[in-house]
Amino acid sequence: MNLYRMTAITASCTMFNLATSLAVNKVADSLEKFDLMVCFGTRPEVIKLAPVIDKLSSSEISFMTVFTGQHASLFDDVASLIPPPDVRCNIMGEGQSPSHVMSQIISEMPPYFGRFQPKMVIVQGDTTTSAAVALSAYYHRSPLGHVEAGLRTHDLKAPFPEELNRQLISRIAQLNWAPTSTARKNLEAEGCDGIIVTGNTVIDNCLQRNHTVKYEDKVLVTLHRRENFGKKMASLFRQIEQFARDNPQLEFVFPMHPNPEVLKHRDLLKAVAVVDPLSYDDFLELLSKVRFVISDSGGIQEECAAFQKKVLVCREKTERPEGVDAGLARTVGDDIGNNFKWANDYPEWTGENPYGDGKAAERIVNHIKDYLDQK
Repeated sequence: MNLYRMTAITASCTMFNLATSLAVNKVADSLEKFDLMVCFGTRPEVIKLAPVIDKLSSSEISFMTVFTGQHASLFDDVASLIPPPDVRCNIMGEGQSPSHVMSQIISEMPPYFGRFQPKMVIVQGDTTTSAAVALSAYYHRSPLGHVEAGLRTHDLKAPFPEELNRQLISRIAQLNWAPTSTARKNLEAEGCDGIIVTGNTVIDNCLQRNHTVKYEDKVLVTLHRRENFGKKMASLFRQIEQFARDNPQLEFVFPMHPNPEVLKHRDLLKAVAVVDPLSYDDFLELLSKVRFVISDSGGIQEECAAFQKKVLVCREKTERPEGVDAGLARTVGDDIGNNFKWANDYPEWTGENPYGDGKAAERIVNHIKDYLDQK
């Protein structure tokens, strides 16, 4: 068990103020300086960092965790995957833009760097939280480690703003943990540092659970990407509704994202079972049973590989071409069309998982140990 766990504090992240400073000072007085600060703010980050945090907890590496609150409303769904965050912030307000979220997080981070002086900061993926923390680490000359580095569409507008975020983070990072050899090649082409191929940590999560793979008459739907907001989202909702009407033998299950830009189209779905966001375990249980998946998510493409499910990716481009190459994914943009038949008629996929073997977190923590030992 890691001996450096801290008492959680809650900071008002609307600005760097006296109350926040006092809270940080109180915790700092009871804690020696530590090795790592692990930062996250969204549901996907928690899911993919959970195996890393678990491995760190059984190591001799001291660390603290910071939750920015970017997806505060969805945190409870995955809170059981990790110990309670040592620092909880509340940065989100209604209708905030990515630039506002970015500025809020950057404004909040200085006291944590100043008081705790981490030897390394860890971020995951391509969220605004990860990009903001990466910039803060750079400004404070703190080394950075990037989990799930090297994913690229090579188009800064797709996905927006994630493609810019991840390119920025990897250029700043001293350690880049690429999930695949394709991701490694992307990083090498950009001249990034400290690259090793680890596999994707989400596969660690999936393989640790004993879900039996079935192909029941269910279709899982998730849509939330900013690039699909507006007319594209409405079009996708209408298509899915029509597929549900045309295929009454199939149950379409749609755990709906709470973003207002998604929720406003809910009334277009009459033949689809719209449900609240699921806990992660319930989500994986559902995924293990469905016939196939329709989604604009990134992580689901990897989870589908773990559970041998085909996925129709409602995007023009994907930063996960390995799934397309392996025959488990198709990019369909906002026109599902005949791809529905491809997924429905031949749902079973039995190829080799291109996203890892379930040991990604172990490789990441070993790499961190080697790095810290050299300091």
